[in-house]
Amino acid sequence: MLLKIFKNNPMFLLVSGIMFCLVLWTTAILHPGEVTRSYTDITLLAPFFDWIHNFPMVKGVLGVALLLLIAGLWNRLVNKHSLLKQSTYFPFFFMVILLSCRTPLIGFYPSLVASLFLVLFLDRMISSYKKERALSDIFDAGLFIGIATLFYIPSIVFLMVLWVGLFTIRAISGRELLGSIIGFILPFIFTFTYNLVFYPAYPWYNKIASKFVYHAIHLSFSWQQWIIMICVFITAAISLWFFVNKASDNVLKTQKFWNLVVWFIFIAIVSVLICPVKDSRAFAILAIPGSFVLSAYFLKTRAKLVPELLFLSLMGAVIISMFF
Repeated sequence: MLLKIFKNNPMFLLVSGIMFCLVLWTTAILHPGEVTRSYTDITLLAPFFDWIHNFPMVKGVLGVALLLLIAGLWNRLVNKHSLLKQSTYFPFFFMVILLSCRTPLIGFYPSLVASLFLVLFLDRMISSYKKERALSDIFDAGLFIGIATLFYIPSIVFLMVLWVGLFTIRAISGRELLGSIIGFILPFIFTFTYNLVFYPAYPWYNKIASKFVYHAIHLSFSWQQWIIMICVFITAAISLWFFVNKASDNVLKTQKFWNLVVWFIFIAIVSVLICPVKDSRAFAILAIPGSFVLSAYFLKTRAKLVPELLFLSLMGAVIISMFF
């Protein structure tokens, strides 16, 4: 019943997503011990995150504002290019749910900022479809991945998504390939120069290298964590199976983007594997393709009982995870 109401009332879905997000974030921000944990070992902008780490309330406000911005831009991209055939706010809704379902996700952290630039990267890629000259779009796509990597080092692997997109969405050219590389490198030139001038003694290289060379991982989950992980995994698995099987039912442009989303999921999993800090925030980037896959399933499936049960289970798991 709830899923049907959301599908038939897009504005109600949008308002519900915003309100649910604000309630979850406000509740978590009231527990600063969880919100203020440092997460600066996998970024080239560690001095900035070290500084903002001292202002937990600011981190919370910036985090929720950034999340709503990312979700809004992502939903706009999906609707602008008709990637789900009809206008919907499901991508927005699932984005805010996936990035608000665990207390460690509440805050302002590198992978959340990187998600913004990866959404912009996807926008440039899909905008380049069938353009005779798209060097500017491809340069911007490389630039956005470069900026994302500055904030969150594992984002470097999304260069593979860019190059796959050049082969599948477009007929690749040497100029565009070179443009993507130049765009990717430019942010590093600026950042390395800035760090040398303003933070010459900051041991950012040693901090990062030590974390990627050796970082102990201790996996221990509470019953609330098991519930949210199991519900998300089951829902994601069913949605992804539906997504892959329905990809060929779309027009060619949408088919190409859906295939790119599958590549994005695969590369996002690689970024989780290479990230030395294995907590919920390492999975944040997966919320981009994850929200799209979930939206495609719940919007397009003709089944009634199973989607309704999955949707209610997911909402219930989020509530349990955050309030109990």
